[in-house]
Amino acid sequence: MTKSRKQKQKKQDFLRKKLKVGKPKEKASNATDTSFVSKTISIRNQHLDQNPHDLTKRLTLLKHHNINVRKETLTTFQKSIPSIINSRLMTPLLTQSIPLICDESQQVRQGLIDLIDEIGSHDAQILKLHCSIFVLYISMAMTHIVTQIQADSTKFLSHLMKYCGDEVVRKSWIKLLNGVLGVLGWGQVGKNESSNIVQTKKRNAKYVTVHLNTLYTLVECGCQDERARGDRDTSEFVDDSTNLRSPYLIPDYPQPFEHLKLFTRELKFEDTASNRTNAALLSLATQDIDTRKVAFSEQFLPIVRKQTETIIKEGGECGKSASKLKKLLSSIFD
Repeated sequence: MTKSRKQKQKKQDFLRKKLKVGKPKEKASNATDTSFVSKTISIRNQHLDQNPHDLTKRLTLLKHHNINVRKETLTTFQKSIPSIINSRLMTPLLTQSIPLICDESQQVRQGLIDLIDEIGSHDAQILKLHCSIFVLYISMAMTHIVTQIQADSTKFLSHLMKYCGDEVVRKSWIKLLNGVLGVLGWGQVGKNESSNIVQTKKRNAKYVTVHLNTLYTLVECGCQDERARGDRDTSEFVDDSTNLRSPYLIPDYPQPFEHLKLFTRELKFEDTASNRTNAALLSLATQDIDTRKVAFSEQFLPIVRKQTETIIKEGGECGKSASKLKKLLSSIFD
């Protein structure tokens, strides 16, 4: 290559080319062509499959700060229950969703109720295995500082009683009665009743009706025999001559000896009259109907009858529920 040719090429590198309107800019000498031609493009499906491994990643969204995310996550799990009901995902799902009983959003709480109904309609045994956690958070909701959370607490108890009522009353009969009466404003055992009774008139009648219906279900399940309730046919399991269950049958509920408290530690109460009463009642084993009836008649029956009479006089939907509760109490304790 001659010297003059090299000089011409060097000059071209420093020349300013004039651009003409309507013509594209020339490509650089070192430009790489990235265009390609393809007949088909395969794109992976981005929808969430009904796979337990995929749904496990969504469990953390139950604690998301956004209300809509928590609600949509509960809806997703509710739709997936038929396919995951027998998988290992159910235990972590309930463990992380039950605390939403005390969630600040009413939509999230309603979504949790729908999820509980969906699980119970497929397999109520799963709810029975988690009764202790349910009762713990329902009791927390019954004493919550937020009024709406406290008002919705009996809704969760009512839906839970629908699928595992016997298990609930065996484990937490006294605790739940204290909670329901406290929500109604009827006072608790060993506490001042007059301060709570005044709050009853300030509450919405719709919520009072729900509380009364829940108390009716709780008393019916705890103090009435299965034959009288008509829940299921127990003729083949009960001896008509003695009216007792056979002691050699396999229990139909989990942890039948939990009331013995062999592996639990109880909280210590201060040595006062009210605390001694509460501690004695809460430590009482309520596995049989007779014990529950005696505890209710001695500690709760007088105040319940007194308040139901007052509500019946006021009338309305609350009066109908109170009248229904009064008839139940008369059929059991009279």
